Amino acid sequence: MKTKQKILIILAIIFCSLRVVCQDVTFSQFYSNPLYLNPAFAGSIDAPRVAMQYRNQWPGFSKAYTTYSLGFDMPVEKLQGGMGILILNDAQANNALNKLQVEVMYSKFTRLNKNFTMNGAIQAGFHQNSLVWDKLIFPDNVDPNYGNHGISQETPISDPNFTYFDVSAGILLYSEKLFLGIAGHHINEPKQSYYQGQEDVGVLYRKYTLHFGATFNVFLQGHLRKKFDLSPQVILQTQGSFKQFNYGLFINRKGLSGGMWLRQNLSLKNDALIFLVGFIKDRWRFTYSYDWTISGLAGLTGGSNEISLSFLLKDPSRKSSLPFFRLPSEY
Repeated sequence: MKTKQKILIILAIIFCSLRVVCQDVTFSQFYSNPLYLNPAFAGSIDAPRVAMQYRNQWPGFSKAYTTYSLGFDMPVEKLQGGMGILILNDAQANNALNKLQVEVMYSKFTRLNKNFTMNGAIQAGFHQNSLVWDKLIFPDNVDPNYGNHGISQETPISDPNFTYFDVSAGILLYSEKLFLGIAGHHINEPKQSYYQGQEDVGVLYRKYTLHFGATFNVFLQGHLRKKFDLSPQVILQTQGSFKQFNYGLFINRKGLSGGMWLRQNLSLKNDALIFLVGFIKDRWRFTYSYDWTISGLAGLTGGSNEISLSFLLKDPSRKSSLPFFRLPSEY
């Protein structure tokens, strides 16, 4: 990677880490990481569930953004709801900045009628931002002619590991065919600045998420009357000045999945096309997706790669109606 590109990435990370105006991690496979999308999904599958996810964003910039997540949730009959835990680490600028978060959540189930169920959830989390000062490159320690690194006059921060407490909540309404959810993350808007006296410029803004989806069984006329599942989905997120709109669909046929989404802002400026392929078998599911950048960054970033693996620890006692882990049926 060119030196100029390295400097641009590092400066962007410095700006985000010191001013903290950047948004949360965005997963293209938001449906494969339900606990991150909305804590109300905790325990929504009638069996213990493990979900793992890896995202490599903009590989053209060499380890610009690399994210790992691990989630576990299960229903708890005595609590009339579900419990969950989510661990996520986001490494930026070749591990110059690591953002670790550990979230625990409880979701309460309420049966509204024979068709609809509502889950309401609360989430509490511990977050830590770790900055490796020696990996940072400042303008005053770069030779403008040769790109050599000298000694910067910037004063190192006293504590590169900054921790804070975070609170979130969510609601999920669903039936066998439809689901609608809303979530609010960072309700307490925690401060993140590394420097005392600059807390007001280090606010982690609230993130609001609205998501909607449906599942339809499509029958094909023929000798065996085969069918496939069609699932359109929409997600809208806003955090500070950042706004994102995803919409698309995926098709499930005998355990094989494929789909496409479009990601853009509310001004309808396109960011990326997302292509997905996956496979679901018995109690496990594997999915790969690729973000094809179609904005002004096209040709530089290398897109984004995302892999997810989720599995159930036992067979559910009832068939799941949620497309986040829909077991294949016999056709």
